[in-house]
Amino acid sequence: MGKVESIRIAGLAAFDPEPAIGAMSRHAPDLLDVLASGEPAAFATDSRERVVFWNRGAAALLGRRAEEAMGRHCHEVLGGRDAFGNRFCYANCSIAAMSRSGETPGAFELRVPPSGSGGDPQTVHVTVVRLPGPRADLFTLVHILHGVDERARLASALSRVAPSLHAVPALDAKPAPPAPGPAPEVLTPREREILAWMAAGLQNKEIAQKLDLSLATVRNHIHNTLEKLEVHSKLEAVSLAFRNGWVEREAAAAKR
Repeated sequence: MGKVESIRIAGLAAFDPEPAIGAMSRHAPDLLDVLASGEPAAFATDSRERVVFWNRGAAALLGRRAEEAMGRHCHEVLGGRDAFGNRFCYANCSIAAMSRSGETPGAFELRVPPSGSGGDPQTVHVTVVRLPGPRADLFTLVHILHGVDERARLASALSRVAPSLHAVPALDAKPAPPAPGPAPEVLTPREREILAWMAAGLQNKEIAQKLDLSLATVRNHIHNTLEKLEVHSKLEAVSLAFRNGWVEREAAAAKR
């Protein structure tokens, strides 16, 4: 790669092989100023997928010092994985390939393993901004990062479906009899099968893989199931199915 000139800009560690920092300064001086402050966390890669700057926010969020990241390929630095544990960051990654073809990468989530031994992976939301360079094949990808608190997200999801404290009946109150639910015959065998996998904790993508169906087909079955059961969420559908004993046997088999 030859001699690399290292520079520091207001807390932003960078080197300039293409030159990437020059391109950023021409096209987005305000963005460069924001990133130099360290908030939001961010790093950038050149069109060869090498890390060309790494701010303090990225170092704090990902647990990797700028000195460990600069000049290396980003997949070597991050080793990121998707929500299912599959390797996401690799040489010639899809984000860089999309940018080379002129496509705009969408936002995504990434699980980054700890830099040392021990610790839990850090889930981050990534937004990519493509900055053009002096030639079409020379560009800079700015990765803006936001940490995702998995526990807080789960708590938020539960709070949306948990009953209000004011709706909890008094202990001496006689519980109302459960409302009769639709007969299981309203669901097709495939819908009941998908409902059982939902009860077993599988996501739509996993169900599609299990049943060798497209993701769109699984979503359609789930939509039809919710309409037939007259519920508004998958959680309600699973709860209703267990209350009526429709999927206990299927769900138990699915977990095995």
